[in-house]
Amino acid sequence: MNTDQLIIKSLEGFWPKNKAKGLLAQGIFNKEIRQSVFGNDALDKIMPGCWLLSPKESNFYKFRFSFFVHPIVVENTTEISNPKELLGDKYRPFNAIAEFLNNAGIGVVYVVASTEDGKLPAKNISEGKYDDIRWNFFLLRNGNFIATNPEEFFSKWGGGRGRPSHGGEWETKIKDELLKAGTEVLTAFLLEELFYTGYLKATLHKSINDPYDVDAYLMSLSQQHIFPMEIKEKFPAGDGAGMFFGIDAGRIMMLLRLCMPNDANGIYLIRELNEEGRFIGWKYITLSDIILTASWNLQAGGPGMGGQSTQTVKLPYHCFKDFDSSMLSEDGLKKIGNLPEHIKEAALAFGTEISTRFNT
Repeated sequence: MNTDQLIIKSLEGFWPKNKAKGLLAQGIFNKEIRQSVFGNDALDKIMPGCWLLSPKESNFYKFRFSFFVHPIVVENTTEISNPKELLGDKYRPFNAIAEFLNNAGIGVVYVVASTEDGKLPAKNISEGKYDDIRWNFFLLRNGNFIATNPEEFFSKWGGGRGRPSHGGEWETKIKDELLKAGTEVLTAFLLEELFYTGYLKATLHKSINDPYDVDAYLMSLSQQHIFPMEIKEKFPAGDGAGMFFGIDAGRIMMLLRLCMPNDANGIYLIRELNEEGRFIGWKYITLSDIILTASWNLQAGGPGMGGQSTQTVKLPYHCFKDFDSSMLSEDGLKKIGNLPEHIKEAALAFGTEISTRFNT
């Protein structure tokens, strides 16, 4: 097996098939961003996502942390005490996102994996051997990175003994499509999962309360508008005017937790397929529109990231819009960037429609 195939093998051991489909959507999205499918400046507006984790204790909601995992492996001897150099031109956007998270009462940790030769030990990882990797932790305080011993950090992490989750066999089509994403994207995916499953769960045996992740952050060039993004692959249920997408209610709660303290909006992006699996297009809905259009009756969904059963919110298909370069324009992002304002504007429009139809 080559490196990419070994990475796929490792991810298959971590993720069940339904999660792999979300991973596939992210991989394709990242690839198309680099290919300028959504405009020439889209690459400057999309930033990597992060884990959102908290200790499994009664007051877990007070101690949520975001863990950003560096997308490549570096050498142990490399000077990594200053991640500013590792981030390069992404340093300023990253600080804007860190401030966004701090405003929401979320701690920010930057994680860097290193090995003796600076290479990913893909074969050993595929065999469940993680000892080659050293995890370097940096807390972000007042714009400065503070090196922190990860074991000391997690010694303050409450809860019982955590156990790593296990994946299942994927469809060949999923594997083949993910391989097209390329080594760079696959390595970033593996390091993110390896930090969570291989290090926190399998090595430190830490238990996590309702783990979630943010798939990406969309940011205006002015950095005034930041949108946490969820990226999934789905086909609509129902037919005709009754068509809808179902999304995890927990995702909505997570987006609200990040966005409300910042008066910001979120984006739920879907790579739409038909029932035969043919790609239709990219569709999105804002968090503000989710709040305004979602059905209030929940229905049972599939297993979540922690293995628990989820509840699904139904959203009308016609409320989703095409995701393209025009949506990513500075004016477009400004128009939807403030969640309270966007909700107020839409609510007033609803009121006008009520008055017109029912003569109130």
